[in-house]
Amino acid sequence: MKRKPHIHLLLLPTLLALLALALAPLAAHAQSDTLQGRPLFPNAASDDANLDAANHAANRNAADTTADRLRTLQSLYSAGKYLEALTLSHQMHDTYHLTTQQNLVRLKYTSAAYKDLAYHREADSVSRLYLQKDPFYTATPDDPVPFQDILRNYYTKPKFSVWIAAGVTMAKPLWDTLRSIIDTCYPKYHIQGISMQLGFEYRPFKIFSVSIAPAYTAYTVERKMQRTKVASFLYNEKSQIISLPLLVEAGWYFGKEIFVPSAYFGAQLKYLVRSQYNAYTKTSLANTIEPDYRTDLDTKNRLNYAIFGGFRLNLNRRSITYFADLGLSMDLLPYNDPGKKYSNYHLLYQKLYIPDIYRMAEYKIMVGIKVNMQYKSIAKYHYGHI
Repeated sequence: MKRKPHIHLLLLPTLLALLALALAPLAAHAQSDTLQGRPLFPNAASDDANLDAANHAANRNAADTTADRLRTLQSLYSAGKYLEALTLSHQMHDTYHLTTQQNLVRLKYTSAAYKDLAYHREADSVSRLYLQKDPFYTATPDDPVPFQDILRNYYTKPKFSVWIAAGVTMAKPLWDTLRSIIDTCYPKYHIQGISMQLGFEYRPFKIFSVSIAPAYTAYTVERKMQRTKVASFLYNEKSQIISLPLLVEAGWYFGKEIFVPSAYFGAQLKYLVRSQYNAYTKTSLANTIEPDYRTDLDTKNRLNYAIFGGFRLNLNRRSITYFADLGLSMDLLPYNDPGKKYSNYHLLYQKLYIPDIYRMAEYKIMVGIKVNMQYKSIAKYHYGHI
């Protein structure tokens, strides 16, 4: 008996293959329709569409330099593509090591892009950061106009400063009491000193500052009195005083002036740390040997107080200020203690001299240098955005 071939077994795979080929175009068409017209993630797709130029600039090959990206940033801003410019700016900040000047250029266009997008607070924040990094910058016509507008509303000032000064001090005694044993005329005084001062300044406002400035002054006091036609009594003293002034200064800082006059006033504590003297009578009839110095602190007002004031001329050179200082101070207590006027027996019995009771009025001329630190940007006319 002859077997029939299983034709239906051969036809089944053939039919299935033909069916698959017929349905493939339909499946492909259905898939493309799903992604056309409306994206699956509208927000993400919208951001991607807006930031294509910035992403393209950020993904350039390794040979692309930071300078090229800065030029791209300027081009994106000039073309009005502010979102792209901001994205590129942030990528440059996060990815690349920028020099100070390159970062300033980036901040300039970042601020302008924020301003053009009406993000006023962000634009102001970036501009203030720019001024902190370059507090002496003045906007130029080449800068973006929004950036120029923002900078007109701010000025900068140093929040803290450290200064050092040195100079000479001259003092005049203001007599309270002159007591005499054998002398019949007024003495002649010559008081001078050398001062050094270290100041720490805080500036809460642009034209006002507060400083505390410890100072050290070494004095020489020369007192001469004619006792007879051929003899004169000499009293010489060397003293060292540490003072602690607290002063308030007001300067003509209304712009970016180079030469700025200022005035100051304040009060200070003064503490006498050392005092030595010698006293002798000098005659023209014989050679006189000058005696050794003796220590004498007990008869002085070691703690004294003074008020002072003065003027300065400041020369500003970016973060460095050079100044010349002319000041006057007045002691509130006598230099010698009136209650101990008879306590120095050596002067009283051997030299026939009672220390004079006087206060010192001091004149000082000093020069110094100030280093300004931590600049702060301040809004003019209550400018700002909430």
